[in-house]
Amino acid sequence: MRGIRTGKQLALGVTSLACATVLLAACGSSSSSGTSSTSSSKAPINIGVAVGLTGYLASDDVPFSEGVKLAAAAINAKGGIDGQKVNLTVQNMDSAASTGVTVVTQMIDQSHIDVLIGGSVSAATAAYAPILARAQVPMVAASVLPTDDQWQFSTLQPTSETNVDDLGFVKSKLHLTKVAVIYSETPYGEGAAARMTAEAKSIGLKVVSSQGVLTGATDMTPQLQKVQSSGAQAIVDVLTGPVHIVEAKDAANLGMHIPIVMGQDTRSIFLQSTQAYPNVYWTALGAQVYPHNSNPEVKAANAAFLPIYKKTYGSAPGEANAARGWDSMQIIAKAVSASKAITGTKLDTALEHVSYAGTETVYNYTPADHTGQFSVANPLGIGHFVGNKSEIVYTASS
Repeated sequence: MRGIRTGKQLALGVTSLACATVLLAACGSSSSSGTSSTSSSKAPINIGVAVGLTGYLASDDVPFSEGVKLAAAAINAKGGIDGQKVNLTVQNMDSAASTGVTVVTQMIDQSHIDVLIGGSVSAATAAYAPILARAQVPMVAASVLPTDDQWQFSTLQPTSETNVDDLGFVKSKLHLTKVAVIYSETPYGEGAAARMTAEAKSIGLKVVSSQGVLTGATDMTPQLQKVQSSGAQAIVDVLTGPVHIVEAKDAANLGMHIPIVMGQDTRSIFLQSTQAYPNVYWTALGAQVYPHNSNPEVKAANAAFLPIYKKTYGSAPGEANAARGWDSMQIIAKAVSASKAITGTKLDTALEHVSYAGTETVYNYTPADHTGQFSVANPLGIGHFVGNKSEIVYTASS
C-alpha cells in the first residue's frame, strides 16, 4: 500500500486529480464490464482508479495515482497493450470506505470500466468485494486483501514480510529483546499486530506492549506512556501518514530515547519524524532501497522507473508509492496481453498467473496467492537519516 508535501504541492496534485477523468488515449467506446471482451476489437481499455486524493492516506494515494498515470502514458506511447490504448478514470474516494463504495459503483455502472486499480485503504478494498463480484471486474489494489479475495489482487507487501523486516532488524542489528507494537486501527495494522507476537517469539523477541491508534490521531501520549511503563527497549509501529510525526514529537516530549522502527511511509514523513526524534528507523520499500536491492531484476525495474518519475515530479516525495502504482498498471498490462481479454473471468484468471519483476518486488501470482509475494524473497529494508541524507542500514533478504 509518501510524506507531507508543501501546501502548494499538495493543492496542485489534488486539484489536477480529484474527482476528474483522466484520458490517456483517443476517445472510444468502452466494453461491458461484465463480459470478457477481447483485444482483437482494439477498443480502448477503460481502467478506473479509486484513490484517496484527500483524507488521511492522501500522502500515499496521490503519488500512487501519479505512478499509475506514468505507466499508462508509457504504455500508450508504445501503442497501447497489443494495440489497445488505455483510458484512465481517476476518482477521489477521500480515504474513506463509504465514499469508495459510491465512487466504484459509479465507475462500474456509469463509466463502464473494465478493470479497477484501488488505493491504500484496506477497509475500502474489503467493501468493494461484492461490487466487483457482481460486475465481474478485476481489481489490483495497493492494500491488504480481505479473506474473500475473489476478483482482487494486491501489490502491498504481506504483513509477514514487514514484520520479518522490522523485527529482524531489532534482533540482529540493535540486539534488543523486548519490543512494543503501536498499530493503526485498520485491517492492515490490526492484522500485522496480531501476528507480531508469534513472529517475535520465533526469533527470540518479546512483545511487552501492543497499542492501537486511530488513523487521524493527533496525540499519542497515552499509548507512549504505556510503552514506557512496559519496559520496551524499542517500538515497532504499523502506522502510515502524518501520525508518524505525531508519534515522534510525543516521544520526544516524553523524554524517550528508545529506537522507533516505523512502518511503510515516505522519505518526507520519515525525515520530519527524525528531525523531531533522532532515534528513528524506517521500513524501506523497493524504490527506497534502490540501488541496494538484493534482486537484480527489482533493481533494474527501479533503474528504469525512477528517472521517469523524477523527470516528471522532480524531488517531490512519494517515489515508493508511485512505484507501486507503476507496478499495478504493468501487472494489468501483462494479464491483458497474455489473455487477450480486458475484463471479466478471462482477465481475472490471467491475473492469477502473472509473473512480473517490478519496482517493489517480484510478483508471482497464483490462484492461492493474490499478493504474488508468498514465494519470493523479502524485498524490504531498513532506512535511517543522518542529517538530511538517508541510508539503508539493513535488508531483510541479505
